[in-house]
Amino acid sequence: MNSATLCLTEKMVSLQHSYEVAIAENPANEKTSSSNRKKRAVGKHGYFWAPGRTLRIAFLSGDQAFKDAVKTAASHWLPHINLTFDFLEGESGDIRISSEPGIYWSMIGTNALLVEAEKPTMRLSPDHMLAPALFTANVIHEFGHALGAEHEHLHPESNIPWNKPAVYAAHGVAEDADEDDYARRSIDERFFNLLDASDFDYSPYDPKSIMHYAVRQSWTVGEFKIDLNLVLSEKDKAFMRKAYPYPAAQTA
Repeated sequence: MNSATLCLTEKMVSLQHSYEVAIAENPANEKTSSSNRKKRAVGKHGYFWAPGRTLRIAFLSGDQAFKDAVKTAASHWLPHINLTFDFLEGESGDIRISSEPGIYWSMIGTNALLVEAEKPTMRLSPDHMLAPALFTANVIHEFGHALGAEHEHLHPESNIPWNKPAVYAAHGVAEDADEDDYARRSIDERFFNLLDASDFDYSPYDPKSIMHYAVRQSWTVGEFKIDLNLVLSEKDKAFMRKAYPYPAAQTA
């Protein structure tokens, strides 16, 4: 999420399996196209949990101070979603968190159900004592992924004027690296490969989103930059309220 500890998300090898698990968890993940109303293809589905359910969250490692800091940060989402977080003793959970220095990583939404039971679905760097505000923002960001959100800087309408050579250089990618070079492809996926507009239901682009990377001015053409977002934006809240709605009020 920040320049020192970039957030990573895991791409599933089997889209078919990912699709089946997502639809079984929440049939609303099988959305329809706004243009032709036909059912989406396997690769075009949501990853949201079933609204109203309890997400069981376990810690695979980390001391009590780390766990308490994670719980506090994650709770920022709760007023805006029809879900409950149940932090469990033991290692069995829908979401399983490991404490690993220098890493921020999460599966996207229901893809966590595809991970082997003994392995983590989220990794968080134990920075809660050294940089509490940054740690909180990073945890909120990773829980955004765990709830099914993608990176906002990859929004189809982001139009960030990247200076690609500068970004490559900042991450140690050789200037003459081939397009198939692993390091270059990794940076392309993190920064430049925008989400396909036909694959997702998305709200208007939000540069203030907690799901947005910070964008250094030295990495862009001109004066464009985006500072690190530390709190949920109003659009973040609205997006999750739509993804996890409460039942409509019953009228007599």
